[in-house]
Amino acid sequence: MDKVLISDLYVEAIIGFYHWEHEEPQPLVLDLELGTDFTNAFTSDEIHDVLDYAALSRRVKTFCQESRFHLLERLAGDVVKIILAEFPVTDVKLKIRKPHALRDAVAGIECYRTREQMGIPCQ
Repeated sequence: MDKVLISDLYVEAIIGFYHWEHEEPQPLVLDLELGTDFTNAFTSDEIHDVLDYAALSRRVKTFCQESRFHLLERLAGDVVKIILAEFPVTDVKLKIRKPHALRDAVAGIECYRTREQMGIPCQ
């Protein structure tokens, strides 16, 4: 299996459990590892044979900016669902960091899901 890696995707989102966290967007940093297949692109050298990671990044960024959640876990679940439903990937590993959540550290979460686990059929 081949992988597309997207690191340090910066977004701002309304997210947090506390009331004050919903007053203005907070920074989030996402890392994605996307299972895909490069076989056709190895010989074709054509864009339609690969995952359009620019389009995927824009879609994730737009969704995050328009969302309002209490939990990073809920945001992560929806991001994973969108990617699996809209892009030709077999699995998603997602890490979301919330740099301002803690004073002396960076808090975050990481999850991994396949199409099968999420009940999303192959495209």
